[in-house]
Amino acid sequence: MECFIQYLDDLEDFIYAIALTWERVRTKVRFIAFIVLAAFFQVFAVILALRNSPLALAVSCLLLVALLYRGAVSPAPIVPHTV
Repeated sequence: MECFIQYLDDLEDFIYAIALTWERVRTKVRFIAFIVLAAFFQVFAVILALRNSPLALAVSCLLLVALLYRGAVSPAPIVPHTV
């Protein structure tokens, strides 16, 4: 019976090790996706500005209004006090 409990404990450790590894992989994939999308949107903005500058100005104004709205409505981040 004790061998079976030890086997289950090893299995649990293995599963949690996989979960921790997956979390690191997921974080790196999200970061890479963010970088790729940010670069894509920057290139798209430059192409849009070169082809149709009034439309690019309108899009940038809409994005600015959305960012200002988000900044005004979202709660302030909690910053821990440093001593």
